[in-house]
Amino acid sequence: MKAVTILILAYVFAYWASISFKEKPIIEEEEIYAGRFDTTDDRTYNDIGIPIHREWMTSAEWKGEHLQDKKQFKEWKEKYIRDFVSFMKKSAKEESKVSGIPWQIYVSQAILESNYGKSKLAVQGNNLFGVKCWDKSIAHIVSKDDHDDDKFKVFHSYWWSIRNQSKLLNGKYRARIKGKPTLDKWVDCLCGGRTIEESKKFVESGGQVYATSCYKGKKSYSQKLLNIISRL
Repeated sequence: MKAVTILILAYVFAYWASISFKEKPIIEEEEIYAGRFDTTDDRTYNDIGIPIHREWMTSAEWKGEHLQDKKQFKEWKEKYIRDFVSFMKKSAKEESKVSGIPWQIYVSQAILESNYGKSKLAVQGNNLFGVKCWDKSIAHIVSKDDHDDDKFKVFHSYWWSIRNQSKLLNGKYRARIKGKPTLDKWVDCLCGGRTIEESKKFVESGGQVYATSCYKGKKSYSQKLLNIISRL
């Protein structure tokens, strides 16, 4: 009897171990992002102005500047944004239970970094957060950012991109937060401060920031995130 009990317990443990370490997508991405991996540069558009053979969009395409009649495109864009934000909210809230990071951080960063999932990095590499790659031996995408040939990580899915973000933020930025972590503290720790001036001082003193826009431009990266968060 004891041997049978041990075998049953061993089987149960093996089963839970097998499912615990498998990728568990939060929701089915295909509901929103079907066909997004075609990476050709054909400039053929469908009836509402979406590139047929390349799902990532330039800033001009996203604004609908290539269209004469923008009404239908606007309707598509508004629905697409609602779907993307809904997807990210559901995913981020589930991930927050594991990481302890406020879900608003994931959502606002994904919106800002990937232009609602329509950036080249998001479409071709499932990279929602503009995470760079320093190891040339692993899969990456070359794209212009701080330099013409910056390399960015390629993930198997959005799930892996979100999980990687948890590891990055908790591993590199969490230690900067003093006391109980709050949403505001998480936003500020990414730039070492809230404003352009604060971030500049942080960088000048040897600190590293999440994005160069933390200390360059008219509005800091942290302030941009807070603006997005206020609309969620």
